[in-house]
Amino acid sequence: TIGDFAPGTLGVTENLNGFINEVRIWNVARTQAEIKTYMNSSLPSPSTQTGLLAYYTFDNLLNKQGNASWNGTLVGSASINSTNSSCTFVADSCTLSCSAKNDFSFKQNVCNPYQLTFSTTATGYQSISWDFGDTNTANGSSTVTHTYATAGNYAVTMIQKFANCSDTVRKTFSVAVQNDNQTILTSDTTICIGNTKQLKAAPATSYCWSPATYLNDPSIQNPVTSSPANITYHLTSEKRGTNLVVNGNFSAGNTGFLSDYLYSPSSGFNAGVYTVSNNVLAWHPQMTPCQDHTGAGSNGNMMLVNGAEIVNVKVWSQTVAVQPNTNYAFETWLQHITSVNPASLQFSINGITIGQIFTANNTSCIWDRFYTTWNSGNNSSATISIVNQNQIYTGNDFALDDISFTPIIITRDSVKITVDSPIINTSADSAICSGSSMQINTSGALNYVWLPSNGLSNPQIANPVANPTSTTKYIVTGTNSFGCTGRDSVIVTVKPIPIVSISNDTLICSGSSIQLNAMGGSSYNWSPTNSLSNAAISNPAATPSLTTSYKVIVSNADNCSSIDSVLVKVRQPNTFTVNSSSAVCVGDNVRLVASGGDVYLWSPAYSLSSINAPNPFAYPTSTTAYDVTISDTLCNISETLTTTVTINPLPVLQTLKSNDVDCSTSTSQLNVTGAVQYTWMPSGTLNNPFIPNPIASPLATTSYIVTAKDINGCSNTDSITVLVTADNPGN
Repeated sequence: TIGDFAPGTLGVTENLNGFINEVRIWNVARTQAEIKTYMNSSLPSPSTQTGLLAYYTFDNLLNKQGNASWNGTLVGSASINSTNSSCTFVADSCTLSCSAKNDFSFKQNVCNPYQLTFSTTATGYQSISWDFGDTNTANGSSTVTHTYATAGNYAVTMIQKFANCSDTVRKTFSVAVQNDNQTILTSDTTICIGNTKQLKAAPATSYCWSPATYLNDPSIQNPVTSSPANITYHLTSEKRGTNLVVNGNFSAGNTGFLSDYLYSPSSGFNAGVYTVSNNVLAWHPQMTPCQDHTGAGSNGNMMLVNGAEIVNVKVWSQTVAVQPNTNYAFETWLQHITSVNPASLQFSINGITIGQIFTANNTSCIWDRFYTTWNSGNNSSATISIVNQNQIYTGNDFALDDISFTPIIITRDSVKITVDSPIINTSADSAICSGSSMQINTSGALNYVWLPSNGLSNPQIANPVANPTSTTKYIVTGTNSFGCTGRDSVIVTVKPIPIVSISNDTLICSGSSIQLNAMGGSSYNWSPTNSLSNAAISNPAATPSLTTSYKVIVSNADNCSSIDSVLVKVRQPNTFTVNSSSAVCVGDNVRLVASGGDVYLWSPAYSLSSINAPNPFAYPTSTTAYDVTISDTLCNISETLTTTVTINPLPVLQTLKSNDVDCSTSTSQLNVTGAVQYTWMPSGTLNNPFIPNPIASPLATTSYIVTAKDINGCSNTDSITVLVTADNPGN
């Protein structure tokens, strides 16, 4: 069977994957010179070639030597491809395979997943070449970078030629990006303009956020965006699967792994020893008391190592099962635990170092992460190791923790950041007159706050009424349902109102007119208008028939106005009056009363308290006629009226008594004439003090006084004495 690979030393059966251009079967030995003669050309006259049993050129399966019994048949998925170009061979190109196999690692560019970098740590070769599996090749470098045009599975081959052998390593790489909506943990989010948002991603070995615009660092797990506009971020990450390492954090102590160093839990003084512990000083008092990486401050275990100066010694090693042609990440955390010569280590898989040598931080107790990526090729298991590459005896004391070996895939996810900026629209700038107000109308948010609040009816509503005392710029901040804010402003200009000067209130006579005057503006509007000469001027003539209050609206150039008023009282035609004539008793006075004017003049003046008062007192000694001239100076009219004061005489009294009182006569009758009303005093010894002839019964001599009033109301007094004696005591 041509193209069949029978079981051999590798214990694998596999049919040929490739092309066969020609097959020649001989039953005689051929020299190298004979083989070279027709290596790159067809064999001439195959039917006459000595010892040739069969000859196939695969334009068909017929034996070109001519023996039909050797005609071929297709088996399995083989096919005839007559259009395939002829293969060209180089004479003497055959070499032996090296017994020691090298390996290569790779790094997939997480920002450009179709770009892979391949690298080998092998040395001593004479030449190196790479076949990237897409017809592209590279030569001469131990590290090459190649970008594939499309996604797919590519067989990458590294060929190293040494003096006596060649080493070929072939691995199949899946160049692809897997969409995974669990890569980004942050949901689509709305943020406010001017704010920031931290984007969170699932753990991975590397991250590439794009676009990088407005991110503080697009290569970290949880960057912060400060985008001012809507944006969609895509994350491509090298995501890890399940950790295949057992006891990678050393929580189970000294189990699950091997080491070429000596396990020495009691002391770390000698080089080439290790322990698993959380107490550095207890193991080696001269080292630095560093803590583990797994849970800083929690006293977790770590692998403590006092390294030796021998290179390629396995410090830590473990065998894990792997899937063929699968990408893996080999990772560890390393810290320096002394003061000199930090550790230099390297990853090794199946006895072949991969990746670059990595060195611990020169400052002790600083954990640094190191990792490399590796493709399993046709391996189903891998012995993964961390080997020493430090050749200096002193120092080289270090700790390992959180070792992992995980399958990795490139995943992609996206998150949409909506940047919300409320558009707040408020009223246009406006002007009002001093003392006036305006309503401001605003939209675009749910809640509002105005500053300043002075002059606003309510500083927390969309449409407050503004009544500022001076020109004011109001700034409104609106907050929407997302808690985002926006601003707008309105300037309310306060225009001055006119300062009005107006005529004083006045009095006019009926039928007269008066000119009203107002100042302070550029236009005027008087009301009521029916008794004005012109209601639209500053100084109209007013001819009211009744008392009227005239209102004027005075406006200035800013169309602001003030209102004032003037009261015009109208004096109707006056009625001049004086009191009626009257009579008084001799010695009495009387008030004279005149009305209807504003100026008065009385005569005769000699018996008056005032000749200019409207109501003077008169003290006549005889009947007198008083004249009063009443004037209305406003209306310029006057009239003289007369009132007479008649003087009535006092009554003339004649008083008598019937007798005096003695021992024989105890009473005396009194008697008075000349009046009509009488009052006697003292009244205690009189039978009636209000009659003209009362009977007196005094016990002692008494003077009786009588006050009498005549028919004119004039009164006078008189008296009489009744003597009381002890005469006539009787018999």
